[in-house]
Amino acid sequence: MATTVAIAHTKEKHRSIERTTELVREALSHLGGIAAFVKPGQTVLLKPNQTVYYSAEEGCTTDPLVVGALIRLAKEAGAAKVQVAESSGGYFSSLECMRITGMAAIAAREDAEIIDLGSDKVPNREVEIPNGKVIHRVPLPAPLLDADVIISVPKAKTHHIEPISGAMKLWVGAVNQNWRNFNHGDREMIPRFVDIMTVSRPDLCVVDALICGEGDGPIANQPRWCGCVLASADPVATDVAIAELMSLDWRNLRFAEEGEARGLGHRQPIAYVGTPLEQVRFQAWHGHEGYDYLPLNFLVGEGVTLAGTIGHVKSALDSMLRRGELQNVIWLKGTPTIMIGKIDDPHFEEHLKEGPYVVYDDAAKAEYKNDPRVYFVPGHPVLRTAMPELMKGLGVEIPGKAAMKWQQIERWGKHNLEYGPLRDKLEVAAAAGLAFAGVLGLAALARRI
Repeated sequence: MATTVAIAHTKEKHRSIERTTELVREALSHLGGIAAFVKPGQTVLLKPNQTVYYSAEEGCTTDPLVVGALIRLAKEAGAAKVQVAESSGGYFSSLECMRITGMAAIAAREDAEIIDLGSDKVPNREVEIPNGKVIHRVPLPAPLLDADVIISVPKAKTHHIEPISGAMKLWVGAVNQNWRNFNHGDREMIPRFVDIMTVSRPDLCVVDALICGEGDGPIANQPRWCGCVLASADPVATDVAIAELMSLDWRNLRFAEEGEARGLGHRQPIAYVGTPLEQVRFQAWHGHEGYDYLPLNFLVGEGVTLAGTIGHVKSALDSMLRRGELQNVIWLKGTPTIMIGKIDDPHFEEHLKEGPYVVYDDAAKAEYKNDPRVYFVPGHPVLRTAMPELMKGLGVEIPGKAAMKWQQIERWGKHNLEYGPLRDKLEVAAAAGLAFAGVLGLAALARRI
């Protein structure tokens, strides 16, 4: 039997709360309406993509108006409580992130609660994973476990690890930040987080494909208007539908493949209802292949993975390049060299003279990571500190301390010594450009509401 994915489409590019609500309502009508998923008196948890401070207009995070529409519809169905919950990337405060993107403003307007699933302040409970492939127990945030209905609200965008980042990968942001930072970036990442979804599966997936993100995702996407909202009860089929909408090969979706193998959904066949897929499908740019496009020396060796150190450093560089910050560094500091993992640099002395030299990961050779003339970033893999350490290594001065308060950093260090000397390692979590982009997004949202 085919899995149903609904598509609603508009050519109107002004996104008001009312117009977006009707578009979401239209998509859900093909699945029996919101009442098919939400019953009176229930607690509904909405899980959007708020991984960084970039706005929906940049094709990076879930549009607050889509979430606002779901809050409204859930309350129409009689929901007693609606929560908007996220565990943002790296050290980013999820609550601060939602304030900057405008998500918090919409939640407040619609009388919904915002929750930082990644914070140590939110209690976690150990959960058994009976059919776990990689893990058999996991601490999960209590709000995720206590919700009667979970609605996944991903952004339709590309990603450098998978063709797209959709409903399945969204569960990387459904756990405590510290737990994720020590259980992310290795070769077992995908089956590990699919394990988690087997005990916390979303009941409904609603995709923000109004302004899609193509190119160098997940945080350097180019925005592209599509005007669609997708809906399905199947997270696996949802991801395939996003890939097909963007004309990307769904057979390369490892999250979806793993999810299907665990009984979380089906990749094919899919029955599209509502607006025909062929009417709205477009050819998305997947992003650059390799690293030659970067205007710096980028050396990648052995002992590191794309899901780990490579991908996190590449994402930071892609973001800087996309927003013009990398060009400014080159003008002011010269041409940087970034070395990741075990590799030789035959032009090492020349590169040292040309600009900043940053070496990442414990896998790097001793003669490079121990050279006092380079900036070495330890860790294996290097995840949450990739961007702030890159800024430090390039000699970029960033106003502000970080999205996280120093008291939280101290508490983390005392809580578990494995987290390392956090005070010494962390100076900033976001560049000024991140906050500026967020302010623009919030201003745009304010104009719409």
